[in-house]
Amino acid sequence: MSDAVLVAIITGGISLFGTIITVVSTSRKQQMETDKKLAVMQADMASMKEDIKSHNGYARMFSENIPAIKQHMEDVDRRLDNLERRTE
Repeated sequence: MSDAVLVAIITGGISLFGTIITVVSTSRKQQMETDKKLAVMQADMASMKEDIKSHNGYARMFSENIPAIKQHMEDVDRRLDNLERRTE
């Protein structure tokens, strides 16, 4: 084997080794960034779920109280009408 071929094989091997190291390193960095972004998204979703639960609690409370509020407003309107009739 000639010296030129041996040098070409060694150079190609070193180049291939460097490329493999670069690809593996880049892949690990991207995986770490993806994991970090996923963790942030999961935390945001957990926070949003708590907000939704809170909102649903208020919505449930208001929907249960609206009939009582309507009844109270009707009573207030009736009493106001009675007062207005007395002053006329």
